[in-house]
Amino acid sequence: MTYTITNDCISCQRCLSSCPTKAIETDGSTFWIDVNRCNQCQGSHGVAQCWSVCPTNEGCVPLSTATTAVALNAETTTDYWHVWFTNYSHMIARLKSSQQPGYWRQWFDRYSQSLQTLRAQADTNVPLMP
Repeated sequence: MTYTITNDCISCQRCLSSCPTKAIETDGSTFWIDVNRCNQCQGSHGVAQCWSVCPTNEGCVPLSTATTAVALNAETTTDYWHVWFTNYSHMIARLKSSQQPGYWRQWFDRYSQSLQTLRAQADTNVPLMP
């Protein structure tokens, strides 16, 4: 059984370079896994490399019944920063819609407290200590 790219993909494209059989293909606007090339990295790795590098851990999953081509960016442009910000916005939207709001709230609260402590130390000219 091969792997497939799901709708949980955030279009980071890490899987393209990690696939040892080059089974992940793209036409610039979509990408998919060629079932004839994918061997689940058997014989070369302990786990499928597309799955191991996926930041969502669900962008590449074992193929169940049919493959799905996932659209990357509908627009094709050569402007590096336009592409970068479009991908960044897409990834941030995916992260914000994740099912872990408590984790990120705690992280942000701790980060904010650290910044307030640093500002208070800077205002009182106290040397920063690790």
